[in-house]
Amino acid sequence: MLESLSNRILVVGGHPFRICFKHPNDEHRRLQTSNQPEGPITVCCCKTDTPLYSRCWPLLFLFSAITDFPMPLPYDRKPGQHRDWGWMPVVVVLGIIAFIYYGYLDQVCFMLIHQGAVTQATVYLVPLHIWLVLLLASYARVVLMEPGSPKKAMMDRFQFDARSKPPYGSILPQRWCNRCGWWKPDRAHHCRVCDVCVLRMDHHCPWVNGCVGFANYRYFIQFVCYASGLAAWVFTTSLAAFIMGNSLITHNGVVIAILILTGFVMVSIGTFACAHLWLLTLNRTTIENIQFRAWNKRRDRPPPSAFTNNGKNVFNQGTRLNWKELMGERWWQWILPISVNLKCNGYEFNFNEDTRRELNNDEASCS
Repeated sequence: MLESLSNRILVVGGHPFRICFKHPNDEHRRLQTSNQPEGPITVCCCKTDTPLYSRCWPLLFLFSAITDFPMPLPYDRKPGQHRDWGWMPVVVVLGIIAFIYYGYLDQVCFMLIHQGAVTQATVYLVPLHIWLVLLLASYARVVLMEPGSPKKAMMDRFQFDARSKPPYGSILPQRWCNRCGWWKPDRAHHCRVCDVCVLRMDHHCPWVNGCVGFANYRYFIQFVCYASGLAAWVFTTSLAAFIMGNSLITHNGVVIAILILTGFVMVSIGTFACAHLWLLTLNRTTIENIQFRAWNKRRDRPPPSAFTNNGKNVFNQGTRLNWKELMGERWWQWILPISVNLKCNGYEFNFNEDTRRELNNDEASCS
């Protein structure tokens, strides 16, 4: 059940608007975006090399972030320059949080206090502000923290010919990135949007204005959990106050809007968070999950590099070790968005010894 659920949710570049259905042209759009022509193309009767398209790019970028429809960059921009306007989805997220907070405070909690239900309002407000502080702190960390780039970090520490030998160990076949001119560590991938290799890349997310990778994945997990938890709390308490009445206006538009927004976030982001928690217990990234799903459907070709012929993941050490590797050793490190020392460094990862021996045997039998 969890496998089929992740198949519907965990798509690189996907978001909650696409949870309940699969676009019939997804494969066509993927091929189209991966093989875009080098010259300008026409979009909505406007070529990408015209000044009009460049001036309209902020609105087009916001449209692309909301609808998940891939809009090509203006011809005078290179990949990575989307970040000029990448803060627009972040502003939208903060605006939604501010609207829900103000509406809940003004139309639910203050209304209860005005009617004399101070105890009930206090019970509503204390968990609200705890959730809110954790939500904003984790969102700030995932947005402001870089996910980690192998070349940028290693160039500052080593001076040598990068082509001769990678500066870190690898249990998977070594890979070279022609765009970055650097060795890719295990589980690293090159993001075409940010135009940089990302350590343990999970996916690119416009809602955080960048990639989710090794350095900020823990904060991303915390953010989606706190977002779904806060939405669930606001939804249930608002619905309870709305049903009980307490002299609230029967058809309060703000309360209804809050119920709709928080209900949508609770279901969509909550399901998304559960899927990511499931992947975390398997020590599998979104990209690795997509690669595994594509291979597992037919198994008519060699498996992805981190998987054996039987579908075992070499990085899967068991639920407890997988969790602690990325979330920390202590329980308070799991819930607080603070910096912690993890067991891995983003370049070399712990692995399952038995699965690695099986992986080596598979490679030896194929050679």
